[in-house]
Amino acid sequence: MAVAHHAVEFHVSSPTTPCDASQRRTVNAATAAIGRIPNGTAAIRAARRGEPEGWDWLFNRYNRLVLRYVMSRLGDADLAEDVSQDVFVAAVGAVRKLRDDSETGIEGWLLGIARHKVADRQRGLMRDRARSGVIVEDAHDAAEIAVDRISAGELRAAIEQLPATQREVIIRRFVLDQPLEQVAATTNRRLGAVKSMQHRALRSLERVFARSSDD
Repeated sequence: MAVAHHAVEFHVSSPTTPCDASQRRTVNAATAAIGRIPNGTAAIRAARRGEPEGWDWLFNRYNRLVLRYVMSRLGDADLAEDVSQDVFVAAVGAVRKLRDDSETGIEGWLLGIARHKVADRQRGLMRDRARSGVIVEDAHDAAEIAVDRISAGELRAAIEQLPATQREVIIRRFVLDQPLEQVAATTNRRLGAVKSMQHRALRSLERVFARSSDD
């Protein structure tokens, strides 16, 4: 399990304080090792062999995407960071089951894990809220959707009410900023089906916005 810890928490950055030669060599070696991995397929293969460089490559490539997705669902920066870490820890145990190691396959796999982790955390929050009777205020929403008529918390609540397939399309399109073609490829759906789901989801959200304006 040492590989999981290394993969999730490893970050390459320039030291802000003086460090000795051995520390500099360690950072340089790690950076060079990641640079030798050309793409996600090679990273997955390295990860399956238990090589930390494979996990470092995957974390560096996909962590921001996973974090943005989780943040759009939970709306709390600390929770989102915690759950995003859980996603990569879970990926260590599931990597041998991954069949499609293309870029779209890896992305879909990690966001699938993220979706389950978000659901687990939401259930836990609901249980904690029920036991304590405390109402948890909505934190600032990370979604980059400009809606002036409703609050970030109301927007997030409206998105959560959408069917799972429509919610995924909306988050990928307007939070992760993915084009329709990429959404279709990563969700294994036809382009026309994705367009239809987006249209239905936006109509549903428009109804929520209209009700908010009338209040």
